[in-house]
Amino acid sequence: MTPRRWTSRKFLLSLSVQLTAIAVLLWPEHESTIVEVSRSATALVVMLLSGLGYVTAEAAIDRRDRPTSDPRAQVHSPSPAEPTS
Repeated sequence: MTPRRWTSRKFLLSLSVQLTAIAVLLWPEHESTIVEVSRSATALVVMLLSGLGYVTAEAAIDRRDRPTSDPRAQVHSPSPAEPTS
């Protein structure tokens, strides 16, 4: 498993379902409470990681588009008016 795979929504949802099932097997008298807590916790984790992923992606785009002081590091893309050879 690659390091980024554990943050995938599919993995988190399947892990949540498995942990919920184990908890319900251990404490069947609290099934509805366990399911509600699991649903809320999973939703919070997925929303948090999705938000962090969005912020990370935006930061990467901003870093890529920011000019650097090293002229060799700058990538020149021709504007539509410039002819390409």
